[in-house]
Amino acid sequence: MQIWVDADACPNVIKDILFRAAERVNVRVTLVANQPLRVPPSPYIKTCQVAAGFDVADNHIVQALAAGDR
Repeated sequence: MQIWVDADACPNVIKDILFRAAERVNVRVTLVANQPLRVPPSPYIKTCQVAAGFDVADNHIVQALAAGDR
């Protein structure tokens, strides 16, 4: 299981909660955004930068989803 986040629209307080949860329960969190993101070093947290535009991050997430992802 992996959690996918449209990080362009996600408040920082929610990202912080997700970072802590990823470490606590050992679940990968991938943040997708159209700009570089700063995340804490962790084997469970990664980022993916996409082009700017309406629904670009959402479309990337939909294409990358696998069974069981959230």
